[in-house]
Amino acid sequence: MLLQPSGERKNTAKVESAGDESNTLRTAVPDLPEGGYLVSWTARSAVDGHETKGAFAFVVGNAPLPTIPDIGPSAPPPNALELAGRALTFAGIATILGAGFFLLFIHPPTTDGERRRERRLVIVGGAVLIAAYGLGLPARLATFIGLRAVAGLVAVGVLFVPARVVSEASRREVIAFAGLAAGLWATLVSHAAASGDIKIMALDFVHVVAISVWSGGLLAFLVVAFPAVREERALGAMAWRFSLTALTCVAVLVTTGTLQSLDRLVILEDLYETPYGIALLAKIVMLIGLVGLGALNLLVWGPRLRRGVAARTGLLRGTMTETALFAGVFVATSFLTALAPPRYASAAAFDETQRVDGVRVELLMPTTNPGRNRYVVRVYQGLVPVTNAEKVSLRYTMVEHDMGEQELVAQQRAPGEYVAEGSPTAMFGTWKVLAIVRIPARLDVRALFTVPITNTAGQTAQVIPIATYNVIVFAEPGQPLAGAPIGLNIVVIDQKGDPVKGKAVRATFSGPSTQGPIDAKEDPNTLGPGRYRIDIPALDAGQWKITLAIANEGTGTYTLDVSK
Repeated sequence: MLLQPSGERKNTAKVESAGDESNTLRTAVPDLPEGGYLVSWTARSAVDGHETKGAFAFVVGNAPLPTIPDIGPSAPPPNALELAGRALTFAGIATILGAGFFLLFIHPPTTDGERRRERRLVIVGGAVLIAAYGLGLPARLATFIGLRAVAGLVAVGVLFVPARVVSEASRREVIAFAGLAAGLWATLVSHAAASGDIKIMALDFVHVVAISVWSGGLLAFLVVAFPAVREERALGAMAWRFSLTALTCVAVLVTTGTLQSLDRLVILEDLYETPYGIALLAKIVMLIGLVGLGALNLLVWGPRLRRGVAARTGLLRGTMTETALFAGVFVATSFLTALAPPRYASAAAFDETQRVDGVRVELLMPTTNPGRNRYVVRVYQGLVPVTNAEKVSLRYTMVEHDMGEQELVAQQRAPGEYVAEGSPTAMFGTWKVLAIVRIPARLDVRALFTVPITNTAGQTAQVIPIATYNVIVFAEPGQPLAGAPIGLNIVVIDQKGDPVKGKAVRATFSGPSTQGPIDAKEDPNTLGPGRYRIDIPALDAGQWKITLAIANEGTGTYTLDVSK
């Protein structure tokens, strides 16, 4: 097919063999105006039945080649105003939700002094949420902050409803639910929501609730309850009840935080080699400190108080230190929500990171279609971009066919970012791309990537680690439709980038409806070595989680979005 950049087909004539040249085909085309064009071709061997596909671009006249998409630059660091707004928002959510929980279930106020302090605390929490909205933050944060400010207004407003209309317990329930609503909205505009995975969003919401109940409850303990409870045994009993709540929150935070980190980090080194990872690591360190202080309250100060021993000062100091650490946690969380996680850092069709001898090499491609493409290589040592590379080259070899080796040399366009353009991956199939970075006074850094070249309009191929293999999965058509047949193409690659044959591959499905397991077909003569295919008769619309099992060696999950 001969296509214009707009996608309009320009040839309608039959494709014929060019005389005696059996490897040459020809087709008639109309008069072509100046411009760039794309040829997409398919050929089936008369000898072995293998089908090959590819694409290339050409120009008529002096027009430029059809434009190819680019990879945007790395996201700029967040500014101080944005970080302040986010930190204040999380502090406000924690104050309202935690105070509502603590004063409902741990220590309902019984004196006028406690009620006055409760009122002031909730007003401060609501004011913090409203102030975050009024900071004049960037427009892109309007939704992030706005509805949480409404929750702050509700929490403050219910304080002024007459007691004959709303009881004290009901008032605290409204305050707690306002905090829950603000926390839910935080999740709905978070990295978790960007993933589109309901389970990840649920984990994020539970995480927000747990840290808010712990931190806001601690603040209510310090501000409202502590000054009112003078008797040591009563104070120790209250500290015990809250310590059990905090212990539960810690277990929830560890579980949900670990699962979210596994979803957002690419490799372990992301923890200390990316800004997002460093913010996460700082939060983890402060949470460990909080657990230590909480254990001191639970195991030392609390038991002493329950025995009637004077330990009030030790409990007060520990609680105040915990409160200060929580302020640091909110600052770290503001960075986490403002920075893109390594796994979500780009919208590239292919994005994979390798770490070789202390150097991070990331390969990004804006499209995995065959033909002319742009290849972006980002090279970092820790957080520092490598700007002094003498040469960054990319070498391409095809797995299914012997196409020889091609090489492109990338040029630096930004600190640590090198770009090459060309058409080395002109055929459908699986390509090995070897990135070679030459840095003065050290051996060349070599990072091998396995890239599927597919016609995946609508969805990108996914690389799934299973046992010792990299499994590349892509759907045909690129945008599957409900009720229509869907093919899953699977390529199993070993650690050297070579195809793996003779494996039993099975898919099990979890999604909007029921679909039984399906075994993959392997036919090297038709599909190529290391290639497997699963033919699905039809699926209902929605997001599907497809678990792929390779014999008894391991499993991995492929996400498939099916449109109506």
